[in-house]
Amino acid sequence: MKRPKIGVMRLLVLTVLCCALMVGNFIIPNQVAEAATKKASISVKELTIPVGKMDSKVYWNKNSWELSNGEELSVKNKIKGATYQFTSSNSKVVKISKAGGYLTGVKAGSATITCTQTYKNKKITVGKCKVTVKNATLISEDAVLPVGSGGFDLADYYSSSDSMFTIAYRNPKATYTVTSDSSNFTINEKKYDASSAKDVTDNDEYKSVLKDYIGKRYFYGYQFKAEKAGTYTITIKETYNKKTKTLGSFKVEVKDASIAEPNVELLVDNYINVFNLLNYTNASSLYYFEIKDYDKTNPENNVLDLIQDESSLYLHGNKTGTGEVIIREGSEQGTVIGTVTVVVAEAPCESITLESEEYTAYVGEYFNIYYDLEPWETTDKVTIESDNSKVLKVEYNQEEQSWEYTPLKAGEAKITIRCGNQSVVTKVIVEEW
Repeated sequence: MKRPKIGVMRLLVLTVLCCALMVGNFIIPNQVAEAATKKASISVKELTIPVGKMDSKVYWNKNSWELSNGEELSVKNKIKGATYQFTSSNSKVVKISKAGGYLTGVKAGSATITCTQTYKNKKITVGKCKVTVKNATLISEDAVLPVGSGGFDLADYYSSSDSMFTIAYRNPKATYTVTSDSSNFTINEKKYDASSAKDVTDNDEYKSVLKDYIGKRYFYGYQFKAEKAGTYTITIKETYNKKTKTLGSFKVEVKDASIAEPNVELLVDNYINVFNLLNYTNASSLYYFEIKDYDKTNPENNVLDLIQDESSLYLHGNKTGTGEVIIREGSEQGTVIGTVTVVVAEAPCESITLESEEYTAYVGEYFNIYYDLEPWETTDKVTIESDNSKVLKVEYNQEEQSWEYTPLKAGEAKITIRCGNQSVVTKVIVEEW
């Protein structure tokens, strides 16, 4: 007996309906979960700003090195058809448009920005942002400087150099004055941004580095000129809404170039940069160094030599003894800053310590022997010899100024290291791979 066709159709319809219900069971919960994760929320929950009107182009120092800028308050994941409104708990501290956006700091203090949502006649709080408004403050340290010119620019900021002063949380709508109590020391604030890179260096690669580092940000540095030695007071003032107040002051002591140490020790065949003999040198001045009673006819007899390389001048300890260096400023017959007495001495080797008394090396592979000298800066020369150079060759690389070991074939070699009156021996076993 044949089944009626209508039964088959019913079965087919029931099967399709079951499949649809099963698919629905898998899909619908995910849609609900996804919708639940997209609740509207406030974009920022906490902000600290200066007094003044903020926008995307306003930057300020939080401290001596860290920059911050204005952030816009908005709603994330807005619901279509809903309306949103921002209000301040204290508009005497901070203001915001009903539509959100950037804040205006009115005076120092704290307030809360609340964002509400109205949807289908139902009003709820979307989120809150705690806002702290800070007055501009002076961060400074008393400084000691040489006579001459200097400052704090984009290169100094990039290299994390110390600044004499920073105005933290500066009001973007205020003006600031930096004044000295003497015409012998002048100082001016200067704004630095990516365009300032060309004023700092002629090197195109370095310019690019500075531009990438500062980006769209900016900061305020300074330039100063110290005409003569003395102690000066620098005062910082802020003017806002036609009211002027003093943020603070700090002292700058300017010093003439002077001898760093009247007595210096130098080891035989060692070098010292001549400017290490001076403190507070003026970058725009010339300095002349003369070795007293220098024998030009027999230079090997001198205790000291002056050695010039591409960009620097060095004092060289030629042999043991005592020498004097006379330092002048301005010219060879200029004002004498002072005289430095230099004692050139030897430092005999007291001991040699091996890392190991026996090594294994492999033909064709890099090999080295590690040892320590006491004192490490000994003036005694180091010599190293192999008793079997056919197995392990040892030679000094003059260009690299280091000893090189070359394993040549399988066998054993004894390596002797000598320095002054000290010597040690280590055994090296050379193997084939």
